[in-house]
Amino acid sequence: MACLRRIAGVTRQDKIRNQAIRETLGKEHTVLDTISERRLKYFGHIKRMETNRYPKITIEGKTHGTRPRGRPSKRWLECAKADGQARGIPTLTEMSRLTTNRGRWQNIVKQKPSHSPLLVWTA
Repeated sequence: MACLRRIAGVTRQDKIRNQAIRETLGKEHTVLDTISERRLKYFGHIKRMETNRYPKITIEGKTHGTRPRGRPSKRWLECAKADGQARGIPTLTEMSRLTTNRGRWQNIVKQKPSHSPLLVWTA
């Protein structure tokens, strides 16, 4: 956002909101939109992989052992599911089915989300 502020010639002291700066410059795509789009692209890439590939095993695999106390940290698949839900796809199984058609999946990924997905990572 600092780059857009510099392009617009606006400082933080001017107290102009980021959204207003984006509108004046014609930039509707935010950083969160880019992260969401790339996460969904990679989700489709992984789902189309062969089952013996390490990235697919890592994402879809289950770990053994006990987990620490407290709230579980957010997983990558949970963020991908939230990105899909923001685009109107309710479940991971539905998302997996849609990834088989690459062209249709690319159109879904490029859609503007209806609401901002949850991107907060907790430790």
